[in-house]
Amino acid sequence: MTELKLFLFGTPRLEYQRRAIPLNRRKALALAAYLALAEQPQSRDAVAALLWPDLDQARARAALRSTLPTLTSPIPLSWLEVDRSTLAVKHEAIWIDAIAFRRLLAHSRSHPHDAETSCAECVAVLHQAIELYQADFMAGFSLADSVEYDDWQLRQREWLSRELSGCLRRLSNYYSAQGQIVTALDLAQRWLALDPLHEAAHRQLMRLYAANGQRTEALRQYQHCVERLEADLATRPEDETTALYAALQANTDGALSPEPGTTPTSGLLPALPSLVIGREDDLANIKQRLGTGAGHRPLTMIQGWPGVGKSTLAAALAHAPEVADQFPDGVLWASLGEAPSVLSELLGWAEALHIDDPGHTRSIAELTAQLTAVLRDKRVLLILDDVWQVEHALPFRVGGQACSLIMTSRLNDVAQALAPTAQDVYRLAVLSEAPALELLSELTPETVRDFPNEARELVRDLEGLPLALQVAGRLLHTEAQFGWGIRDLLAELRDGARLLRAQPPSEVAIVGRDTSPTIAALLQRSTAALEAGIRQQFALLGLFVPKPATFDLAAMAVAWDVADPRPTVRQLVNRGLLEPISGGRFQLHALLVLHARSLLEEIERS
Repeated sequence: MTELKLFLFGTPRLEYQRRAIPLNRRKALALAAYLALAEQPQSRDAVAALLWPDLDQARARAALRSTLPTLTSPIPLSWLEVDRSTLAVKHEAIWIDAIAFRRLLAHSRSHPHDAETSCAECVAVLHQAIELYQADFMAGFSLADSVEYDDWQLRQREWLSRELSGCLRRLSNYYSAQGQIVTALDLAQRWLALDPLHEAAHRQLMRLYAANGQRTEALRQYQHCVERLEADLATRPEDETTALYAALQANTDGALSPEPGTTPTSGLLPALPSLVIGREDDLANIKQRLGTGAGHRPLTMIQGWPGVGKSTLAAALAHAPEVADQFPDGVLWASLGEAPSVLSELLGWAEALHIDDPGHTRSIAELTAQLTAVLRDKRVLLILDDVWQVEHALPFRVGGQACSLIMTSRLNDVAQALAPTAQDVYRLAVLSEAPALELLSELTPETVRDFPNEARELVRDLEGLPLALQVAGRLLHTEAQFGWGIRDLLAELRDGARLLRAQPPSEVAIVGRDTSPTIAALLQRSTAALEAGIRQQFALLGLFVPKPATFDLAAMAVAWDVADPRPTVRQLVNRGLLEPISGGRFQLHALLVLHARSLLEEIERS
C-alpha cells in the first residue's frame, strides 16, 4: 500500500505513513496539487510563472527552487521527477484522492452499457467514488497573489463537483429502480444539497417522496424548487417539473413515470463542410474523447496553425451521426473571434434551448446561470469555435455532467489556460503529402492530372496547410475552366504572393461574419495584437529561405540581434505563430513565412 498520500478533497494535506507532513509554505501545497493533477511533466518556467506571477522569470525560478525542498525533504522517498526544465509527480509513488476519484469514474464508464445505466459493479465503484469526495476540491484554500492559479483551482472544483453530481444521480436512479426508496431518497437529498438549482434533483425527490407515500412532501418540494429558481435565477421551473407537479396534484400514476424524452436542439450550426479529407484519424480520436469509455474527456481543446482546419473539423463533428447518437439533446455552436458579443452568443444558445424570455436577462452572469440550470440534465455537445481570449470562453462552460465541450483556438496560451490538463489539448497537424494531394485533386483534378510533378511540388511548398490548398485549388480550377494555361499560375502560387491576395473559400472564412477577407487579412489577425517590436522580430523570420523554415535559438538571436531570444520565442509560440519541433528547433509555416515577408516589406516602406 502506498505510504504517501495527498488529500485534495476538503482542506488539502499531505500525509506520510498516516502522519501529516507540515508544509510551512502555501505555495508548496499549491505546487503539489497542481503537479498531482497534471497528466504529463510541466515546464518549470510555466509553473514558476503560475505560482509567482508578480516576479520576473529569474526570481520566480529561484522561488520555485527554494520551494521544492519543502515537498521533498520531509519524505524519505522519491515522489517528484525534477530535472532542469520540467517537474512531474511519480504517480506510482503517491496516492491522490482526486486521481483515485477520476479513475473510479473512468472505470464505471468503461462498461459496455449506456452511460446513464448502472450495473451492480458500477454501483460498487460509484459508492467508492462518493466516499472519496469528503468536501469540495481544496476547500478554503487560495493564493491571494495568483488569479490564474485560483482560476485553475475553480475549474477543477467545478468539474469534480459535476462528476459527483452525476454519481449521486446514477446511484439514486439505480436504487429507485430496485425499489429501495429510502436509500434513493438519501442519495437524492445529497445530490440536491450539492446543487440546489438542479431541477432534475428536485424532480427526483418529488417522485421518490410520492413513491414513499409522502405526497405532501413531494408537493412541498416543488414549492422549494420554485422559490429557489426565482430567488437565484429569476426564472420558472422547466416544463417537466411543472408537469410532474400537476400529476402529483391530480394523484395520477404519471407522477412516477420516467421523464419524457427531449427534442434535440438544432440550429446555430455552420453548414456541413464540403471537403473533409485526411482527417479520418482526427475525427475518430475526438469522437473517442466524446464517448463514454476510458478515453472520455469532458473538454477537448483543438489547437493548431491558422488555416489548419480547426473550424472545419469541429463542424464535421457537429454533423456526425455518431455524435447525434451520443448527444440526443443536440449540439450548440458559437463562434467567437477576436471581439465577440458574448451576450448575443449566449442568447442564441438560450433561444435554441427554449429558455423563457432569455432576452430579458440583463447580464452574462444571469444568462450563464440559467443555461447551467437547463443543461444540467441534458446530453448536449457544446462547441466554441475560434477562441482568442480566456475570459470570452468562460461564460460558455455551462454543460452538465453528461455534456461535452469542444473549443478551438490558434493560440497556445489560450488553449493551455482553458484546458483542465495538457492531455485535453488536441494538436491538429497539417496534412501529410498523400491526403494533401488528394484534397488538391478534388479541387482541381485537371491540374493534378496534367501537371502531376508541379502539383506535388505545390503541395510540398504549401506544407499541407488545408486553407492554402483550398485557395490554390480553386484558383487553379477557375483558370482551367477558362481554358487558360495554368503553368504560370502554378509558379505564382508557389511563389506565394498570389495566395496572400486571394480570398478564402466561404466555409473557411470567419463563421458568422459577413465579410470574406483575403488570406493576408486572416493572417494579419494573428500578428495585429503583437507589440511593435515583437511584430518586427516576427517579420525578420521571413528572411529564412529554406522550406520548411526551421531555426534554432542561435539563428533567431543573430536575426534579431539580441542576446536572449527566448522571451520573443515564447510570445510567438503562445500566439500560434511558431511551433516547437524536435532538437530544440522551431518551425514557421510556409503561409506565415509569406505573411512575415509582407510585414517586412511594409516596415521597410515605412
